[in-house]
Amino acid sequence: MKLTKNLGMFLLGIWLILAGLLPLLRITIPFSDTVLALLAIAAGVVILLKPVKPTTKLGVLLLSIWLIATGLLPLLSVNIPTSDIILGLLAIAAGIVILLGGKGS
Repeated sequence: MKLTKNLGMFLLGIWLILAGLLPLLRITIPFSDTVLALLAIAAGVVILLKPVKPTTKLGVLLLSIWLIATGLLPLLSVNIPTSDIILGLLAIAAGIVILLGGKGS
């Protein structure tokens, strides 16, 4: 895997590993929430800016929006009452579209 070619996916992979390991191992690292938020935003922006195949465009767009929103909400201390539901539905939609190979995009 060329890092420069797949930087968005690399950042997404790092974010996923850290987001899973930190709570699982009950590790607390100073500023880990900020680091995870910035990684999510960076991955979302890089993925959004990279041209993708038309068959995966909608899924990647939804994934990018989800990553950016997931990173921005905690950083900006924005409290939207139903944000967890909205982000959950967005994640489900992105996952379904990506798994179906972009059908409906």
